[in-house]
Amino acid sequence: MVKIFFGLFLCFTSLAGTEGDISATQLLALVKHGAVIKETENKFRAKTELPKNISMFSLTNATFWTADMDIDCDGRITAACNKKTDPDFQNQLSCDADIAADETPYFVIPGGSPANATKRDIKMGQVGAIIYKDQVVYAVFLDTGPKGIIGEASCATAKLLGVNPDPKTGGTDGPVTYIVFAGESGRVKREDYANHAKAIEIGVKRAKELLAQYPR
Repeated sequence: MVKIFFGLFLCFTSLAGTEGDISATQLLALVKHGAVIKETENKFRAKTELPKNISMFSLTNATFWTADMDIDCDGRITAACNKKTDPDFQNQLSCDADIAADETPYFVIPGGSPANATKRDIKMGQVGAIIYKDQVVYAVFLDTGPKGIIGEASCATAKLLGVNPDPKTGGTDGPVTYIVFAGESGRVKREDYANHAKAIEIGVKRAKELLAQYPR
């Protein structure tokens, strides 16, 4: 009983803070340089009941969007993530790896078209900078969602950003900005999917490279 409570406490307690030495303000300044990806223009919605008014944008070797954050608790069954805590729980992720959503910061990209992640050299293991308010967390792309719904991340990602990570009552309307670094140099290897330190290392390096591409 104590073990179960402790697991729930860890998942549903916020531990907000910025990772690395690149600020949220610096990264959000890049948004003005983004070019809308035409095939995605107003093709996504934050929730099924909301209008399609979200697009993806391109930067140099990166793709970003600004949306809300719903909580993904899928993956390994834990005390915090299971059918009782999340009625929509699935014990697998699209990356087909043994990952616990309450332990590993990851994010979700809609599957298929018009997101067309692979077309933009974005594959499983891609690192992204997730920005909410004045905080930055580096998470890994490990799951896909419905084609037209965007804005979702794991319980662990939410917790690090100070967002309520409860899959039933948590999440935020945002705005949350997701900047995904494309290409092999922005990707963790399969054995490092759950290695958050590696995601931070790659994310900070690529964030600095991205900032260098644009005037301040």
